[in-house]
Order: sequence, then structure tokens, then C-alpha cells
Amino acid sequence: MTKVEIEKLGDDYEVCYCMGTTLGEIIEAIKSGATTMEALKDRTEAGTLCGLCESCDIDEDEDREVHLDEIIAAYAQGS
Repeated sequence: MTKVEIEKLGDDYEVCYCMGTTLGEIIEAIKSGATTMEALKDRTEAGTLCGLCESCDIDEDEDREVHLDEIIAAYAQGS
């Protein structure tokens, strides 16, 4: 997923259902330096409970539109 596609979801889009972490919170954390999965988890708690939001490779929830690994790739590496 590209940065433009991610941004279309909006800041209020809930990426981590378990922790209620929004896309806006995740993007802000990445912009503040949390550019690895571990750092992002520490900063936002996203992905720390069931882990389904971490990667599309492990997602069993077909309703989820974006995953943490995709967001990190788009924002941390500048895609």
C-alpha cells in the first residue's frame, strides 16, 4: 500500500483494534522516530496483544485495510 493510499484512510482509521490505536497516532509515532516495529509497539502499544495488525502476511481479518509493516514502509522509508 502506498503512502497516498494510506492517507486516504484518514487519521481516525483504527489500525489496531485491540488497543484502539489510530492511523494518526501511528504516523505521528513514526515521524517522531519510531521507525521499527519494536519502537512503534513501544510508543503506541499497537500490535502488542493479538498481533494481527502487524503484517498482512499473518492477517486473518479480511476487514483490515492496512498493517503496521505497510505503514512503516511507507512513512519510515519514504515510499
